[in-house]
Amino acid sequence: MKTRKIIFLVLVVFFILFIFATVNERDRNGAGPIREWVRDRIVANAPATPIAHEGIQDDNTVEKKEFAANAVRVGDSNTSYANIEFTSDGKYMVWFEQALDGSLNGTVWHCSIDPATGIFIPPDCKGFRAFESTAYGRANPGMDKNGAYYVGADRSGKIVFVRPSGPTSGDTTILATHPDPARRSVYPSDLASENKRYVFWIKNERVPGSGLDRRNDWFELQMIDADDPMRVEIIERQDKPLIGFAPMDVGFARWFRGKSLVSYGSKDTNGYVQVKIFDAASRANLSFVTNDQHHHVDPYSWNFGGFDYLAAGIDGTNVSILYKRNGEVGTFFPAETIIPPSQLENPALAQSHERIVWNGKQYSAYQVNDKKRGFFQTAFSSTGEIWFTTLEQMPRLQWLLTPEGSDMAYAEPEPYVGINNVWIFYNALPKGGDITKNIWSLYRTETPLAR
Repeated sequence: MKTRKIIFLVLVVFFILFIFATVNERDRNGAGPIREWVRDRIVANAPATPIAHEGIQDDNTVEKKEFAANAVRVGDSNTSYANIEFTSDGKYMVWFEQALDGSLNGTVWHCSIDPATGIFIPPDCKGFRAFESTAYGRANPGMDKNGAYYVGADRSGKIVFVRPSGPTSGDTTILATHPDPARRSVYPSDLASENKRYVFWIKNERVPGSGLDRRNDWFELQMIDADDPMRVEIIERQDKPLIGFAPMDVGFARWFRGKSLVSYGSKDTNGYVQVKIFDAASRANLSFVTNDQHHHVDPYSWNFGGFDYLAAGIDGTNVSILYKRNGEVGTFFPAETIIPPSQLENPALAQSHERIVWNGKQYSAYQVNDKKRGFFQTAFSSTGEIWFTTLEQMPRLQWLLTPEGSDMAYAEPEPYVGINNVWIFYNALPKGGDITKNIWSLYRTETPLAR
């Protein structure tokens, strides 16, 4: 009897090891469970050498040394400036003052910005105190034909709409949407020529928190029309993977600026996180708009010169791809790769692209960080760099905007196009620090673009 038990236990151990090896092999091949973010799975398995992309010109990026970035710390040095965002008309900065007690509570503020100097009004950007929120429900800006506004969730889960009327004033409205504290990542549309306002968010199954919280079995991408706020519509439900983020958190959901389209990540039949697009106006799910064998991280889309563009980090590596399509429907195809001439030991997780137009040409700013085990450890606690790059220009040029050799965690680049300059604002955090308790310092740096 004792011998049979030993044999049984040995067989069980071998079975477990076999399953574990099979899962890991599927992970290495890009399918199967997406490990602790896919962004976690991606970083854990990111190639050490640049990825070769069929059909894309070889990367021939040149780092330009003539420009020396001149970054200055802005705001109050004792205040944590998390999640800064500029309204698309350039008038206001909306941001979240995160408490330093680890609670992830805080306050949503806005102020204005001088487009000639890049200076906040008032200087600490504590202009209008809009509402109390959390790191998960903090506000993001939108636009309609009446001007800029922003929307977020308060601590009870109510949806709050704020229309700025000046640097220190605004009109606040609580929408009639049923409160739900399990909502997070609240984003309104940017439709400057229309009198329409749509809002989407991610709904956790039952427990408030991040997309890694294992107490939730699924997540839903939901939306409302602000003219009918009591009607909550489901765009897509996705199961929580055994380990890591759901695809809508990998290919993070975003509005297509100037259109009623929402882009978000969704797994294809081969297990890759592709980009899907949903039309909030027609309620039409336009299905996948990418189809290559990559995971697409934090895609950002826009229109320029009659073409639609989409920039996404690839597989959690330091590589980004700029995609392009002719017209408003159909699949995006790769136009060029973007690989920073990084000085980091293991640069990874290219993300936070945002289009900049200057003198009729396109540019983008983005971040990379030294590869660590997980998303939060890599993106906000690991040595980082902020890069500024040309798009669809020859030669392809990139400029490092953060100090060379620094071991700070640099993150969240946000461009601001002024009258005579383009500035990039970004956060700096101590390497290895606790992002729930450390101050998110805010910096403003010049770029090569100036008149």
